[in-house]
Amino acid sequence: MMSVRSISVVFAFAAVVACGGCSPSKLAAAKPDTPPPPAIRAWMDRLTVAHEYDPATGFIVARETVALPPVIAASPALDEAIARAGSDRIVVAFATADRCAPCQQFKRDALNDSRVIARLSEAPFLPTHVEVDRSPALADAILGTRSIPMTYALRDGTIIATLRGQRAAAELLAWLDAIPQ
Repeated sequence: MMSVRSISVVFAFAAVVACGGCSPSKLAAAKPDTPPPPAIRAWMDRLTVAHEYDPATGFIVARETVALPPVIAASPALDEAIARAGSDRIVVAFATADRCAPCQQFKRDALNDSRVIARLSEAPFLPTHVEVDRSPALADAILGTRSIPMTYALRDGTIIATLRGQRAAAELLAWLDAIPQ
């Protein structure tokens, strides 16, 4: 039987492991008043969605959630979309998270653009969405990652193209046009 001291040591060790070996310098950098690095500040200055910098994670955190357009919001879940698409259609999966400000900006600017909505409504495509914080196992199993924002094209359940990061509508449309039919 373990003593209370032994159990305390085990819990302390588990906390260090769970923290990923946080060093004192990393913990000090997590002060709430720590400003973002210049590159992140520049990125934040371009966002129009409400957001703030989280120095503990280095993330630009969204303070609002932008709705997906109906063509994506009403779509089946990723695994079901792949089953429905078969080999005739291309599943276009948008991986985002409600907490991610660049994801919310992507939804506001590109995914809600009327040209993108029209293109995603065309026959070769079956759009879907994965909120990686709500469906981490699905993102891991099919996409192999929880990176956000990311856009994937899948044929027969296999990723055939990826588009990393928040993009403008024109960039997303060019990427969709470049996917082999």
